[in-house]
Amino acid sequence: MDEFKNILADRRASGSDVAAIIVEPITHYCNKSATPYFYKQLRKITKEHGVTMIVDETRTGVGSSGKMWAHDYWYLQDSPADIVTFGGKAGVSGFYSNLEHRTNTPCASFEQNVDMTQVLNFGVTWKAIQYEKLLELQHDTNTFLKIELGNVARDKKWIHNIRGNGSFVGFDVENELVAEKMERWFARGGIQLLRCGPRTFGIRSALIFGPKHAASLRESLKYFSMHFEETD
Repeated sequence: MDEFKNILADRRASGSDVAAIIVEPITHYCNKSATPYFYKQLRKITKEHGVTMIVDETRTGVGSSGKMWAHDYWYLQDSPADIVTFGGKAGVSGFYSNLEHRTNTPCASFEQNVDMTQVLNFGVTWKAIQYEKLLELQHDTNTFLKIELGNVARDKKWIHNIRGNGSFVGFDVENELVAEKMERWFARGGIQLLRCGPRTFGIRSALIFGPKHAASLRESLKYFSMHFEETD
């Protein structure tokens, strides 16, 4: 928080004010996030200094975290973010905002920039999430993942720092050499896992990703070896 305050003070002292900040609930790089307390304090400072708070849910929105929007875990009901942007799994890119930040001509902007088939597709996606109880599935998957990956971390020592919500989970390995070997190991076993940092892997799955799929990842990690030889 002090660092953010210092940035605001330095920018204003130089005559270049800060209009807004953009925050990812879970960073794409290294799968990092902070505590709800941190985001509450960040929101408090933005309100005090008149800085617009924009939450970027392009990658984290529409259910991957176990909630429709990952920033719902911040519990900012008393003072929600000013603007939330989305895309990715939504199938349509856009944003929503509070009344203070609404556009002057929302209808004209909507008609010019949005393909209505994308909007209708999002409606179908939203209904499927509700009907198939996919948010609940992501919660179940998260519980399974953290328990099973925790067991692998305890028994095999390959991974550590398991973190994330829903199926949006990441973990670290000891160093880049292990990461490179593990990346090839996953590929050979037909498992697509994002390497989102020098020694970090992140799960970026479809909403139907469940415990039975996560079990394949667990088994692959259990039998991973730094000494395996790749063959054609």
